[in-house]
Amino acid sequence: MTGVLAPPVTSGREALEPGAPDEPPSGRSGRRRFAITAVVALALVSVPYLWVLWNLWGGGWNVLRTVPPANFYELQARAIFAGHLYLPQGSMGIEAFNHDGHQYTYFGLFPALIRMPVLALTHRFDGKLTAPSLLASWLVTGLFASLLLWRARVVLRGSAVLGWAETISYGALVATIAGGSVLVELAATPFVYNEDFAWSVALTTASLFTLLGVLERPSTRRIVWCGVAILLTNLDRQTTGYACVIGALLVAGWFFLGRGPEGSRRKAPLVLLAGAIPLAVNCTVTYLKFGLPFGLPMADQVWTQINAHRRYFLKTNGGKAFSVRFIPSTALAYLQPFGIHVSSVFPFVTLPTTPARAVGGVVLDQTYQVASAPASMTLLFLLTVWGMVATFFRRPVSAVHGIWLVMLAAGSAAVGVLVWGYMADRYLGDLMPLLILGSILGLVDLWHRTHRRPRLVRTAGLGAVLLLAVWGIFANVAIAASPTAQWTIPQTKRFVLAQRSVSPGALEATVEHGSSLPAQSPAGHLFIAGNCSGLYLASGYDYSTSPGQQVENATWLPVEQSAGINHTVELTDNGPLGAPLTVLTFSAASLVLVPVNPTHAMLSVVNGGDPAITWPTNNGPTFRLVPGDHYLVHVMTDPNLHAVLVTWYGQKIIGRYLAGTGPAVVQATVVSPGAPTPAVTVTNITPPGPSMRLCRSLLRDLPAR
Repeated sequence: MTGVLAPPVTSGREALEPGAPDEPPSGRSGRRRFAITAVVALALVSVPYLWVLWNLWGGGWNVLRTVPPANFYELQARAIFAGHLYLPQGSMGIEAFNHDGHQYTYFGLFPALIRMPVLALTHRFDGKLTAPSLLASWLVTGLFASLLLWRARVVLRGSAVLGWAETISYGALVATIAGGSVLVELAATPFVYNEDFAWSVALTTASLFTLLGVLERPSTRRIVWCGVAILLTNLDRQTTGYACVIGALLVAGWFFLGRGPEGSRRKAPLVLLAGAIPLAVNCTVTYLKFGLPFGLPMADQVWTQINAHRRYFLKTNGGKAFSVRFIPSTALAYLQPFGIHVSSVFPFVTLPTTPARAVGGVVLDQTYQVASAPASMTLLFLLTVWGMVATFFRRPVSAVHGIWLVMLAAGSAAVGVLVWGYMADRYLGDLMPLLILGSILGLVDLWHRTHRRPRLVRTAGLGAVLLLAVWGIFANVAIAASPTAQWTIPQTKRFVLAQRSVSPGALEATVEHGSSLPAQSPAGHLFIAGNCSGLYLASGYDYSTSPGQQVENATWLPVEQSAGINHTVELTDNGPLGAPLTVLTFSAASLVLVPVNPTHAMLSVVNGGDPAITWPTNNGPTFRLVPGDHYLVHVMTDPNLHAVLVTWYGQKIIGRYLAGTGPAVVQATVVSPGAPTPAVTVTNITPPGPSMRLCRSLLRDLPAR
């Protein structure tokens, strides 16, 4: 079970090193041709990728677009500046892990480290660097996927002439990796969770490239660079970091057995260190944070202490969040052949309309809609299947033995997602290293096996690759362009307007009408409340395991809301706030500005209803009051959702259940002539309410159904 795929035309190191001195002219021209094609492929798919990252129905382009939470890595970087790893108490909310009197994040250090040069100079970009970081990770992935593809081609085909058909197919593969995979969806929601996976894919791809280079020719320089790549991967994400360590240890063992190139046994200890040192660093950081070298103490997370279902999940599974018993559920979600939803409603391809389900009676933590790899990344998946067959089961013919070791390392990165009791579409990122390496090996092998076949066969093969590449790009951009729970109202409305413009009849078939919102509807369905008091879009999210979000109908995204639901308030600080100040009332509830100390205050919802709901909390974060400063607060009080949402300059600070029917009344400050100026002045600057034109047009069309 050693080598792969096809013998090089020449033998020895000359054929295995791109750009070797005696590489024939045709090889050098082929390399240039490949490089140009890869750059063009990345440039083409950068157009939809950048639209998803910087715009996504936002009405304008914003290179610093973020979605909360987006400041964890900045907080981590500033903690490192201060000489420790713990973050400010309460700054991470439910994501924090309590240990030894401090709170830590489970996210890796790498995205924080790359921010430090900027943060050392200014606070201006705190919480705003997620989109630039995602773009950087995308470029790194594109670069190393291209380098890995070329290295695999040289290793497996040597100096064989690179024709245009083969070159174009490689460009299609690069375009699919960058623009026809889950990487596009990660860009759609630029928050810390997706940034973690995006850098994991980039750094793991770089590690696989360096591992293959070490197998090809284990020079000291290559081994050192391999160790650096594996170290950075371990500083980003544990699962893929462990996979790269496994790869280095396997290659070191291979060399110890004398199976590598001439002289490789002498390099085995250095390769061993390239895996062992990153592992030691990973374990040290984990121990400093959580008091253990491996894994996460899930019982110590704030969410575990708040959420009853999380505690039940851990109790049922022996206190662990991973188990081989989850594999039937996760394999069905991520590997089934039909794991997407195709409809006649724009954008025509979306995630499944309902969350992934548990199989075999197991208890899972959280489940969301999940696209399967075969359905959404068909080209990558099919080529990976062929690449695995060629790697593990074909006759070993390559001059570089042991490529299957690198494939094993890539495959081990996918194990974590299959045994983890939490299913979300971003976890497809852990499958990407295997899909990238496997599809590369599969495509190179297919060209070796068909290069002497009739032109019609090669043309048909190229056509199939191009067709599947187009499908992957279309499907993943469509999925990324579809609503998530993190969307703003303007985003959602622009999306629905686009649906009505492109597929009006099909959209109207999804519209429901009633006096109150259903607890659950398939993703993509619209609901008109009453006589257009509100128009809402179903996200398909199931919040049954989070009662606080379920009672505020968090599964529904507002599209249009009638006048009186949304208010904008300006708070002006005129001096020390000595007593609570009511900002807005809604039935029995109030939004109150509460003094915390002489210089700080917080907003709090009082008498919001349902006292059994302890999370989401009533209180927003503490902020500093500066005399003379003005503060803008947006307050949504929606009786259809039974929810209040308070945002501070676009950032959600309170979102919870709200009882009653209103109306909401801003308690604007009235200052009598000659009276002293109050400590804080409340001014209602709410713009006129919407016309509800979209809702009314949909309502008019309902009788025709």
